Amino acid sequence: MKVSWWLNVIGLVVGVAAALLMYYFPPNVQIYTDKGEPLGSWVGAPTQEGKLRVKWQKRAVKAAPLGLGLSFVLQLGAALFDY
Repeated sequence: MKVSWWLNVIGLVVGVAAALLMYYFPPNVQIYTDKGEPLGSWVGAPTQEGKLRVKWQKRAVKAAPLGLGLSFVLQLGAALFDY
């Protein structure tokens, strides 16, 4: 099989994985009142499970856009390599 075919397949797999990361681990968005104060409060101390989830969520939020960019570059490379 051609190199361009493999670049395209890898690009698609990376793109789907990045899209799934963005879907299942959306970024936390803080809501503010009209006065500019943050809305919401913490109820109790965070648990170990909650801390671990936030840690993975922060990683996924940073990795997903990079994955989409890599997917674009791989597919563009496949298109240019095949041309």
